[in-house]
Amino acid sequence: MEEYTYNPIVKSTSLPLVLPRMPLRPPEPGSALVLAPRKGDLLTIRNGESIPDAWYGTYRHAYLVDTTEHRLVLEMPLLSQDPAFGFPSLVRLNCQVGDAVEIVVRGIVDVSAALRLPLQRMLRQVSRNYDIGELHQAEDELSRSVRNFTGDAAIQLRNITVELVVNNDEVLASGRRYREIERETRLIEMRRERHLRMLRKEGAEGLIAEIMEREGPRAAYDIIAGAEREERGELLTAWNKMMEGSHSEERESWEFLQAERALRDRITGDSSAPFGGIRSSRLRGSLAANAERVTNRAASRVRGLPRMRVEDADE
Repeated sequence: MEEYTYNPIVKSTSLPLVLPRMPLRPPEPGSALVLAPRKGDLLTIRNGESIPDAWYGTYRHAYLVDTTEHRLVLEMPLLSQDPAFGFPSLVRLNCQVGDAVEIVVRGIVDVSAALRLPLQRMLRQVSRNYDIGELHQAEDELSRSVRNFTGDAAIQLRNITVELVVNNDEVLASGRRYREIERETRLIEMRRERHLRMLRKEGAEGLIAEIMEREGPRAAYDIIAGAEREERGELLTAWNKMMEGSHSEERESWEFLQAERALRDRITGDSSAPFGGIRSSRLRGSLAANAERVTNRAASRVRGLPRMRVEDADE
Protein backbone atom coordinates (compact mmCIF):
# COMPACT_ATOMS: atom_id res chain seq x y z
CA MET A 1 0.00 0.00 0.00
CA GLU A 2 1.39 3.40 -0.96
CA GLU A 3 1.65 6.20 1.61
CA TYR A 4 2.57 9.86 1.36
CA THR A 5 4.67 9.82 4.53
CA TYR A 6 4.99 8.26 8.00
CA ASN A 7 6.62 8.94 11.33
CA PRO A 8 9.30 6.31 12.05
CA ILE A 9 9.33 7.13 15.79
CA VAL A 10 6.26 5.21 16.91
CA LYS A 11 6.53 6.02 20.60
CA SER A 12 8.64 8.25 22.81
CA THR A 13 8.68 7.61 26.59
CA SER A 14 10.47 9.28 29.51
CA LEU A 15 11.68 6.71 32.06
CA PRO A 16 11.75 7.11 35.88
CA LEU A 17 14.76 6.35 38.03
CA VAL A 18 13.22 3.08 39.22
CA LEU A 19 11.00 0.60 37.34
CA PRO A 20 9.09 -1.12 40.16
CA ARG A 21 6.43 -2.93 38.26
CA MET A 22 7.72 -3.96 34.84
CA PRO A 23 11.23 -3.98 33.41
CA LEU A 24 12.07 -2.75 29.88
CA ARG A 25 11.27 -5.40 27.27
CA PRO A 26 12.82 -5.99 23.82
CA PRO A 27 10.79 -4.59 20.87
CA GLU A 28 8.42 -6.58 18.67
CA PRO A 29 9.53 -7.70 15.16
CA GLY A 30 9.67 -4.79 12.70
CA SER A 31 10.75 -2.27 15.30
CA ALA A 32 13.80 -1.22 17.29
CA LEU A 33 14.12 0.27 20.77
CA VAL A 34 16.50 3.17 21.18
CA LEU A 35 17.47 3.88 24.78
CA ALA A 36 19.02 7.12 25.98
CA PRO A 37 21.08 6.38 29.09
CA ARG A 38 21.67 8.95 31.78
CA LYS A 39 25.32 8.80 30.87
CA GLY A 40 26.88 7.66 27.59
CA ASP A 41 25.74 7.01 24.00
CA LEU A 42 22.37 5.88 22.69
CA LEU A 43 21.78 2.14 22.66
CA THR A 44 19.77 0.21 20.05
CA ILE A 45 17.87 -2.92 21.08
CA ARG A 46 16.41 -5.13 18.33
CA ASN A 47 13.85 -7.88 18.52
CA GLY A 48 15.16 -10.84 20.51
CA GLU A 49 18.05 -8.93 22.13
CA SER A 50 18.30 -8.50 25.89
CA ILE A 51 18.33 -5.12 27.61
CA PRO A 52 21.14 -4.46 30.09
CA ASP A 53 19.96 -3.17 33.50
CA ALA A 54 16.31 -3.47 32.50
CA TRP A 55 15.11 -3.10 36.14
CA TYR A 56 17.06 -0.05 37.14
CA GLY A 57 16.87 3.62 36.25
CA THR A 58 19.87 3.47 33.93
CA TYR A 59 17.92 5.01 31.04
CA ARG A 60 16.15 8.32 30.97
CA HIS A 61 14.27 7.95 27.66
CA ALA A 62 13.08 5.20 25.30
CA TYR A 63 12.15 5.53 21.62
CA LEU A 64 10.30 2.84 19.70
CA VAL A 65 11.28 3.07 16.00
CA ASP A 66 9.46 1.47 13.07
CA THR A 67 11.94 -0.53 10.97
CA THR A 68 9.49 -2.06 8.48
CA GLU A 69 9.62 -1.19 4.79
CA HIS A 70 7.15 1.37 3.44
CA ARG A 71 6.15 2.28 -0.11
CA LEU A 72 5.95 6.08 -0.38
CA VAL A 73 4.75 8.51 -3.03
CA LEU A 74 6.31 11.98 -3.08
CA GLU A 75 4.74 14.81 -5.06
CA MET A 76 7.59 16.89 -6.42
CA PRO A 77 7.66 19.85 -8.89
CA LEU A 78 10.67 19.82 -11.21
CA LEU A 79 11.90 22.67 -13.39
CA SER A 80 12.20 22.18 -17.14
CA GLN A 81 14.70 23.77 -19.53
CA ASP A 82 12.52 26.88 -19.53
CA PRO A 83 12.10 28.11 -15.92
CA ALA A 84 8.60 29.33 -16.80
CA PHE A 85 7.44 25.72 -17.17
CA GLY A 86 7.77 22.73 -14.87
CA PHE A 87 7.24 18.98 -14.68
CA PRO A 88 4.80 17.90 -11.95
CA SER A 89 6.12 14.53 -10.82
CA LEU A 90 5.36 11.57 -8.57
CA VAL A 91 8.38 9.83 -7.06
CA ARG A 92 7.63 6.31 -5.83
CA LEU A 93 10.11 4.44 -3.63
CA ASN A 94 10.56 1.77 -0.99
CA CYS A 95 12.12 3.09 2.20
CA GLN A 96 13.17 1.50 5.49
CA VAL A 97 14.95 2.71 8.60
CA GLY A 98 18.57 1.64 8.42
CA ASP A 99 19.91 3.02 11.70
CA ALA A 100 17.36 3.73 14.42
CA VAL A 101 19.85 5.80 16.41
CA GLU A 102 20.32 8.17 13.44
CA ILE A 103 16.56 8.60 13.25
CA VAL A 104 16.44 9.67 16.88
CA VAL A 105 19.54 11.87 16.76
CA ARG A 106 18.36 13.70 13.64
CA GLY A 107 14.81 13.95 14.92
CA ILE A 108 13.21 12.52 11.78
CA VAL A 109 9.46 12.41 12.35
CA ASP A 110 8.39 12.90 8.68
CA VAL A 111 10.17 10.61 6.24
CA SER A 112 8.88 12.34 3.08
CA ALA A 113 10.06 15.73 4.35
CA ALA A 114 13.49 14.26 5.06
CA LEU A 115 13.76 12.72 1.59
CA ARG A 116 12.18 15.45 -0.55
CA LEU A 117 15.00 18.03 -0.63
CA PRO A 118 17.93 15.70 -1.50
CA LEU A 119 15.85 13.83 -4.10
CA GLN A 120 14.57 17.06 -5.62
CA ARG A 121 18.12 18.40 -5.98
CA MET A 122 19.19 15.24 -7.77
CA LEU A 123 16.21 15.18 -10.10
CA ARG A 124 16.39 18.86 -11.02
CA GLN A 125 19.94 18.36 -12.25
CA VAL A 126 18.36 16.13 -14.91
CA SER A 127 14.97 17.76 -15.57
CA ARG A 128 16.47 21.17 -16.40
CA ASN A 129 18.08 19.62 -19.49
CA TYR A 130 14.70 18.85 -21.09
CA ASP A 131 12.05 21.01 -22.68
CA ILE A 132 8.46 20.73 -21.49
CA GLY A 133 7.57 18.97 -24.76
CA GLU A 134 10.13 16.19 -24.12
CA LEU A 135 8.13 14.62 -21.31
CA HIS A 136 8.73 10.95 -22.13
CA GLN A 137 12.48 11.36 -22.64
CA ALA A 138 12.76 13.34 -19.41
CA GLU A 139 10.78 10.73 -17.47
CA ASP A 140 13.04 7.87 -18.62
CA GLU A 141 16.21 9.79 -17.80
CA LEU A 142 14.94 10.88 -14.38
CA SER A 143 14.15 7.29 -13.35
CA ARG A 144 17.54 6.18 -14.64
CA SER A 145 19.37 8.88 -12.65
CA VAL A 146 18.01 7.69 -9.25
CA ARG A 147 17.87 3.98 -9.96
CA ASN A 148 21.02 3.24 -7.93
CA PHE A 149 20.43 5.78 -5.16
CA THR A 150 20.17 3.89 -1.85
CA GLY A 151 19.67 6.75 0.60
CA ASP A 152 21.92 7.18 3.65
CA ALA A 153 22.59 5.58 7.04
CA ALA A 154 19.28 6.70 8.54
CA ILE A 155 16.91 5.72 5.70
CA GLN A 156 17.62 3.12 3.05
CA LEU A 157 15.93 3.39 -0.35
CA ARG A 158 15.30 1.06 -3.27
CA ASN A 159 13.07 0.66 -6.33
CA ILE A 160 12.81 4.42 -7.05
CA THR A 161 10.74 5.45 -10.07
CA VAL A 162 9.75 8.89 -11.38
CA GLU A 163 6.48 9.58 -13.17
CA LEU A 164 5.84 12.94 -14.83
CA VAL A 165 2.13 13.65 -14.65
CA VAL A 166 -0.29 16.05 -16.27
CA ASN A 167 -3.69 16.92 -14.85
CA ASN A 168 -6.61 15.51 -16.89
CA ASP A 169 -8.24 18.93 -17.18
CA GLU A 170 -4.93 20.38 -18.29
CA VAL A 171 -4.58 17.66 -20.92
CA LEU A 172 -8.00 18.48 -22.34
CA ALA A 173 -7.33 22.23 -22.25
CA SER A 174 -3.90 21.78 -23.81
CA GLY A 175 -5.39 19.59 -26.52
CA ARG A 176 -7.96 22.24 -27.37
CA ARG A 177 -5.30 24.96 -27.46
CA TYR A 178 -3.10 22.78 -29.64
CA ARG A 179 -5.91 22.17 -32.13
CA GLU A 180 -6.76 25.87 -32.16
CA ILE A 181 -3.13 26.78 -32.86
CA GLU A 182 -2.93 24.17 -35.60
CA ARG A 183 -6.14 25.47 -37.17
CA GLU A 184 -5.01 29.11 -37.00
CA THR A 185 -1.60 28.21 -38.43
CA ARG A 186 -3.26 26.38 -41.29
CA LEU A 187 -5.54 29.34 -42.01
CA ILE A 188 -2.58 31.72 -42.01
CA GLU A 189 -0.75 29.46 -44.48
CA MET A 190 -3.83 29.31 -46.72
CA ARG A 191 -4.21 33.10 -46.67
CA ARG A 192 -0.51 33.56 -47.40
CA GLU A 193 -0.64 31.17 -50.34
CA ARG A 194 -3.70 32.95 -51.71
CA HIS A 195 -1.98 36.32 -51.45
CA LEU A 196 1.14 34.98 -53.13
CA ARG A 197 -0.93 33.61 -56.02
CA MET A 198 -2.72 36.94 -56.31
CA LEU A 199 0.56 38.89 -56.36
CA ARG A 200 2.07 36.59 -58.98
CA LYS A 201 -1.02 36.82 -61.15
CA GLU A 202 -2.22 40.40 -60.64
CA GLY A 203 0.71 42.15 -58.93
CA ALA A 204 0.27 45.03 -56.51
CA GLU A 205 -3.09 45.92 -58.10
CA GLY A 206 -4.56 42.62 -56.96
CA LEU A 207 -3.33 43.21 -53.41
CA ILE A 208 -4.84 46.72 -53.39
CA ALA A 209 -8.13 45.28 -54.63
CA GLU A 210 -8.05 42.88 -51.67
CA ILE A 211 -7.41 45.77 -49.28
CA MET A 212 -10.28 47.73 -50.82
CA GLU A 213 -12.61 44.78 -50.34
CA ARG A 214 -11.69 44.50 -46.66
CA GLU A 215 -11.08 48.11 -45.61
CA GLY A 216 -12.96 50.16 -48.19
CA PRO A 217 -12.10 52.56 -51.06
CA ARG A 218 -10.37 55.09 -48.82
CA ALA A 219 -7.68 52.63 -47.76
CA ALA A 220 -6.96 51.67 -51.39
CA TYR A 221 -6.89 55.36 -52.44
CA ASP A 222 -4.39 56.21 -49.67
CA ILE A 223 -2.06 53.40 -50.77
CA ILE A 224 -2.09 54.50 -54.42
CA ALA A 225 -1.70 58.17 -53.49
CA GLY A 226 1.19 57.38 -51.17
CA ALA A 227 3.03 55.39 -53.84
CA GLU A 228 2.53 58.19 -56.38
CA ARG A 229 3.59 60.84 -53.87
CA GLU A 230 6.85 59.05 -53.17
CA GLU A 231 7.53 58.63 -56.89
CA ARG A 232 6.74 62.28 -57.62
CA GLY A 233 9.04 63.45 -54.85
CA GLU A 234 11.93 61.41 -56.20
CA LEU A 235 11.38 62.67 -59.77
CA LEU A 236 11.14 66.31 -58.70
CA THR A 237 14.32 65.98 -56.67
CA ALA A 238 16.09 64.56 -59.72
CA TRP A 239 14.66 67.34 -61.94
CA ASN A 240 15.85 70.09 -59.59
CA LYS A 241 19.34 68.64 -59.48
CA MET A 242 19.40 68.45 -63.27
CA MET A 243 18.32 72.08 -63.57
CA GLU A 244 21.06 73.12 -61.17
CA GLY A 245 23.66 71.25 -63.25
CA SER A 246 22.45 72.61 -66.59
CA HIS A 247 24.62 75.73 -66.16
CA SER A 248 27.80 73.77 -65.57
CA GLU A 249 30.32 73.99 -68.40
CA GLU A 250 31.73 70.60 -67.49
CA ARG A 251 28.61 68.76 -68.73
CA GLU A 252 28.21 68.09 -72.45
CA SER A 253 25.02 69.80 -73.64
CA TRP A 254 23.80 66.88 -75.72
CA GLU A 255 24.05 64.54 -72.68
CA PHE A 256 22.09 67.00 -70.63
CA LEU A 257 19.33 67.23 -73.26
CA GLN A 258 19.03 63.45 -73.49
CA ALA A 259 18.83 63.03 -69.73
CA GLU A 260 16.40 65.91 -69.45
CA ARG A 261 14.14 64.43 -72.11
CA ALA A 262 14.11 61.02 -70.41
CA LEU A 263 13.33 62.57 -67.03
CA ARG A 264 10.64 64.79 -68.54
CA ASP A 265 8.97 61.74 -70.06
CA ARG A 266 8.95 60.12 -66.64
CA ILE A 267 7.44 63.20 -64.99
CA THR A 268 4.77 63.85 -67.61
CA GLY A 269 4.03 60.24 -68.50
CA ASP A 270 1.98 57.69 -66.68
CA SER A 271 2.88 57.05 -63.06
CA SER A 272 4.46 53.74 -62.10
CA ALA A 273 2.17 53.66 -59.05
CA PRO A 274 -0.57 51.01 -59.10
CA PHE A 275 -3.35 51.74 -61.60
CA GLY A 276 -1.27 54.60 -63.06
CA GLY A 277 -1.61 56.75 -59.94
CA ILE A 278 -4.36 59.26 -59.12
CA ARG A 279 -3.27 62.35 -61.13
CA SER A 280 -5.75 63.40 -63.79
CA SER A 281 -4.82 63.56 -67.50
CA ARG A 282 -5.36 67.35 -67.42
CA LEU A 283 -2.71 67.70 -64.71
CA ARG A 284 -0.32 65.51 -66.67
CA GLY A 285 -0.94 67.64 -69.78
CA SER A 286 -0.06 70.84 -67.92
CA LEU A 287 3.08 69.25 -66.56
CA ALA A 288 4.07 68.14 -70.05
CA ALA A 289 3.55 71.63 -71.50
CA ASN A 290 5.57 73.22 -68.75
CA ALA A 291 8.37 70.68 -69.16
CA GLU A 292 8.38 71.30 -72.95
CA ARG A 293 8.87 75.05 -72.42
CA VAL A 294 11.78 74.39 -70.04
CA THR A 295 13.37 72.02 -72.55
CA ASN A 296 12.98 74.54 -75.38
CA ARG A 297 14.78 77.17 -73.32
CA ALA A 298 17.58 74.72 -72.64
CA ALA A 299 17.79 73.90 -76.36
CA SER A 300 18.06 77.61 -77.18
CA ARG A 301 21.02 77.86 -74.86
CA VAL A 302 22.61 74.93 -76.65
CA ARG A 303 22.16 76.61 -80.07
CA GLY A 304 23.90 79.68 -78.71
CA LEU A 305 27.05 77.75 -77.75
CA PRO A 306 30.20 77.97 -79.97
CA ARG A 307 30.22 75.47 -82.85
CA MET A 308 33.49 73.93 -81.79
CA ARG A 309 31.86 72.99 -78.50
CA VAL A 310 29.00 71.17 -80.19
CA GLU A 311 31.28 69.38 -82.61
CA ASP A 312 33.50 68.24 -79.80
CA ALA A 313 30.41 66.89 -78.07
CA ASP A 314 29.38 65.01 -81.23
CA GLU A 315 32.74 63.32 -81.33
